[in-house]
Amino acid sequence: MEDKLLTLATDHYTAAEILKARLEAAGIPCFLHNVHLIQGAGSEGVKVQIHEEDLEKALRLMNEWKAEQEKVEMKSRRDVRRILVPVDFSEYSKNACRYALNLAHKLKADIKILHVYYAPIVDLVPITDAYSIQVDMDINLREMESNARKGLLKFVNEIRKEAANSKMDVKIGYSLREGITEDEIARMAEDYKPGIIVLGTKGKGEKQSDIIGSVVYRVLDRTRVPVLAIPEHSSYDASKQVKNIAYATEFDDSDYVAIRRLLSIVSEFDVKVHCIHMSKTPSKSWDEAKMESLKDYFAKVHKGIEVECNFLESDDSIRELESFVEEKNIDLFSMVNRKRTLLARLFNPGITRKLIYESTIPLLIFRA
Repeated sequence: MEDKLLTLATDHYTAAEILKARLEAAGIPCFLHNVHLIQGAGSEGVKVQIHEEDLEKALRLMNEWKAEQEKVEMKSRRDVRRILVPVDFSEYSKNACRYALNLAHKLKADIKILHVYYAPIVDLVPITDAYSIQVDMDINLREMESNARKGLLKFVNEIRKEAANSKMDVKIGYSLREGITEDEIARMAEDYKPGIIVLGTKGKGEKQSDIIGSVVYRVLDRTRVPVLAIPEHSSYDASKQVKNIAYATEFDDSDYVAIRRLLSIVSEFDVKVHCIHMSKTPSKSWDEAKMESLKDYFAKVHKGIEVECNFLESDDSIRELESFVEEKNIDLFSMVNRKRTLLARLFNPGITRKLIYESTIPLLIFRA
């Protein structure tokens, strides 16, 4: 019987060649599929294939290499010591602050509350009216900044009061910036270097003037900082602890970084992780081997953590996930947001976008 070839990974040409060389150096025969001599790689990527009998050894080696890589990355990466919370003074952004307070209290982290206001700029001004228009603009801009600052100070004082009433010793700072909301959040993340960004989200069909909910997805495209999206109807309950976390995987290399970050964020909570994989077809032995590999990786990163693996099969991903969340009493849903092409976004909206606007539980999203 002819030995079956399995696709171990799909990547760009250079990365595929590097993986092939490492596997062959370890004694595993390796083959590249979908290589175009002129372009270097096909549009869907180069497939790295191995014999089925070498699968277990290859997965073990890849886990070891990932662990080594993560050790190097973690040396230069701080734990969650800063939390950034962009707000627009709405009730759902205040709700996001309550979640951030609890997280900061547990992790002994600081909070920075950010408000971004937008000041329109006049590009073309008639020469005869230039002076009078400029004076009016200066007055209006100063008034907008003053109102935004007053609103921010009032909001921050309310959050500080709630923290004091809950006996949470959390340092709460604030920052006011002018510009496009998602751009300024990304710049603030670059300057402040938070371990996580907490954002309130509005539900589907809410007013388009509500800022925060409309920028969550665009913030994910502009920063690599994990984003905790808090749905408008997800009321914070101080007496309820995070116990069950769902982590959705597509068996991608980015899982390893996301898992380490996830466990660093929930390190002070006694949690059970439900690792799930969505598919429209029944799971195969290949998928089961990958899932077992991820389960082992969870144990390596956080010894003693309870991990339950689940394969969900359905044509309606959102409905299936909702049923799973209810059945397992999930308190937090986490996943990796992967870049999608423009056509894919237009004609087949990603599950991340759907969850952001339709979920009723907090959603922790990592950038691939």
